[in-house]
Amino acid sequence: MTDARSMQMASYNTDLLDRYVAPGISKLTACRAPDISGKHPQAPHWLANHFLNSVFRGNFRSRFRQYAFNQLFRAQVAYADYQEARVLTEEFLTRGKPDHPAIGRYFLALARWESCLLNLQIFIDVMNRMKKELKDEPVFTNDDGTPEQRAYAIANKIKHFGSDVSADKHDENDTVPMWLTNIGLCTRTSELKFEELANLVSEAATVADELQDPRAFGDVK
Repeated sequence: MTDARSMQMASYNTDLLDRYVAPGISKLTACRAPDISGKHPQAPHWLANHFLNSVFRGNFRSRFRQYAFNQLFRAQVAYADYQEARVLTEEFLTRGKPDHPAIGRYFLALARWESCLLNLQIFIDVMNRMKKELKDEPVFTNDDGTPEQRAYAIANKIKHFGSDVSADKHDENDTVPMWLTNIGLCTRTSELKFEELANLVSEAATVADELQDPRAFGDVK
């Protein structure tokens, strides 16, 4: 009879893990995601601060109120997702080993990385709309290879994975649309380093730091 202790000590063929769990899971041995938790201390309070500032100090008018609120919301969620994903990835590494990974922690981490990217994508969409009204350049152009463009492309892979599978656009070994490597986040066509994602989240956070007080944008009130 197999008891819990013997199951915990079991080792698995790494090729099988990569095929049946997630691509490259057996090669994930480090998390190089920078810790940005202390860079934006107001992050948990952006939305509340924005509400109070809007009521007592001044507010955005028309569509800009909608744009600002949505950017604040998405930045706040992406910032929290990034930090939680980083912690969960480190827990995955400490609780398992390459031939016996902590599978549950891997997918908890992956879900948070996915959420971070999807919220960044919405943040970029709203920012582009605001930029258009201000007659400013978009965040990125198609296939320009910037971190913003690659992050957006990965988010699209996540968002459309179900329909892509239905259309036979993925190999049967593609158990997930995105997976983790020691360097960062990867799909079949794109890669984003953890350092690049940290910078993107921090840039969105910097925008949120400013948007929480509408009076900083007197030209769009």
